[in-house]
Amino acid sequence: MITSRRVDRVFEYHPTSKNELHRNPPLTGNSQLKGLEMLCRLICLTIPFVVSSAVASAQVTLQQKYPEGSKFVTHSEQKSKQTLTLAGMDLDTKSTTFVVGTTTISNRAADGSLTIEEKVDSMQTEVSFPGGLTLSFDSSNPDKKAPIPDLEPLLEGLRAASRLPMTLELDAKNKIRRVKLPDGEFEKLPEAAKDRFNPETLQKASEQSTAFLPDTPVNVGDSWERSNDANMGEGQVLTFRTKFEYAGTITQDDMTLDKITGKVFEVSYAVNGNPMLQVKNSDLKVLESTGTYLFDRERGVMLSRSTKVQIAGPLTLVFNNAELKGKVDLTMEDSAVRQK
Repeated sequence: MITSRRVDRVFEYHPTSKNELHRNPPLTGNSQLKGLEMLCRLICLTIPFVVSSAVASAQVTLQQKYPEGSKFVTHSEQKSKQTLTLAGMDLDTKSTTFVVGTTTISNRAADGSLTIEEKVDSMQTEVSFPGGLTLSFDSSNPDKKAPIPDLEPLLEGLRAASRLPMTLELDAKNKIRRVKLPDGEFEKLPEAAKDRFNPETLQKASEQSTAFLPDTPVNVGDSWERSNDANMGEGQVLTFRTKFEYAGTITQDDMTLDKITGKVFEVSYAVNGNPMLQVKNSDLKVLESTGTYLFDRERGVMLSRSTKVQIAGPLTLVFNNAELKGKVDLTMEDSAVRQK
């Protein structure tokens, strides 16, 4: 289940400016429902504008910058739709998350370092599970209880994502030194959420958020590849291999922007350190993938992204020492727009 770049980072999410699996039905008991939830969390930002194409005639350098003393708001949306088939039964899960987040960049310190604070201003999430269960979360009413107690840990994670600001510390060369939550907050998190809010996990996701930019100057048509790990919780990791291509410049709202396209061409799924769930084998393939990124070269900032990927294929899971053969079909959509 995928939930914004911040939520993207902590639920599978991740990917606004900051980013979320158990046994075969029919199920009735709480322990069985937990099993269903684990399996269903299995592999668990559009703006109108007029475009005029322009062909770049020289190499361009696309480099992330951090305007000192600036603040901006990002609107992001993530959607996922998954069908997990086990023993001939389809387990359907859908999720939608909308996030408004604010990013604040400090001035440089004497040693050249700076800090970036990312916080969620508002978040709305809705997740539908097999059996007609629906979980809703709205940061304006964060204490609303889950429909059943077994889904409360998921709500706890969403409450934490909407409440806790995240601070990135960069050195003079803009390398991330560390990512941290407010003092003492990590220790207060429920155990189910700690792997997603682990500082190392958050730092890796932050580093990946800008790593798609090319390392060297590019011409129109030049391409490069990147790997990206998505932490899905419960020790689950999806690894995507993406080919990016520089598509030249476009004009939007009287600005000249650089357009980058991206296409996922390879995916793998693994589970690490989870004694209840292991992957015996999987053969997931990319059925569809699109991605468009608009970059403001002058300011060195990403103005928008829009991506979609569908993956599917057979897999064999081992849950509580029981082997489960099945298949999965998962579609994820992600969009983000930096507001003026």
